[in-house]
Amino acid sequence: MKRTVRSTFIMGIIAILPIGLTLAVVWFLIAKIGGFFSVIFKNAILFQSLPSYVISLIGFIFIVAIIYLIGIITSSYIGKYTLKFGERMIERLPFIRTIYTSARRFTNAVFLDKGAFRKVVLIEYPRKGTWTLAFMTNESTWKIDKEYINVFVPTSPNPTSGFYIIYPKDEARKTDLSVDEAFRTIISGGVILPENRNV
Repeated sequence: MKRTVRSTFIMGIIAILPIGLTLAVVWFLIAKIGGFFSVIFKNAILFQSLPSYVISLIGFIFIVAIIYLIGIITSSYIGKYTLKFGERMIERLPFIRTIYTSARRFTNAVFLDKGAFRKVVLIEYPRKGTWTLAFMTNESTWKIDKEYINVFVPTSPNPTSGFYIIYPKDEARKTDLSVDEAFRTIISGGVILPENRNV
């Protein structure tokens, strides 16, 4: 009887937990991203009587709609021409040009370049004897006292943020893990592990 109740309860947790985590992540995005526009919507007479979480949801939907609309515009011939013209104007500005160029290269590497974040390595971070998963972001190396590689260390459970580290090449351990396996491990906080863990 106890085993049946326990197994049934565990099955309930297994069924609910993924949904709960998904809703938690979505709500986090709504609260953070939608919060940018909540100040504007709060001042509007139409939205003053609405609860704050509803205003955040409206702000989130508004931002998603704007991004999608920009995507439609920039996919057209006129949009592409306008975007290139704007980029040429930005590239003439001394300080802003550097920031924009770096941001553009990073965006292209993540969303367009098939080779970005393709190699998963293990590095000793944040201290010796403690290992963490990292992604090699560039094949080019640094020459300081020896060769160093470029790695991105994502945070858990949100891998969209993290740290860029120039790490000694001979101290990084190469793995056979795929990017998907590494991301699943990071997002789950180590709950979901890859089958092959021999490095």
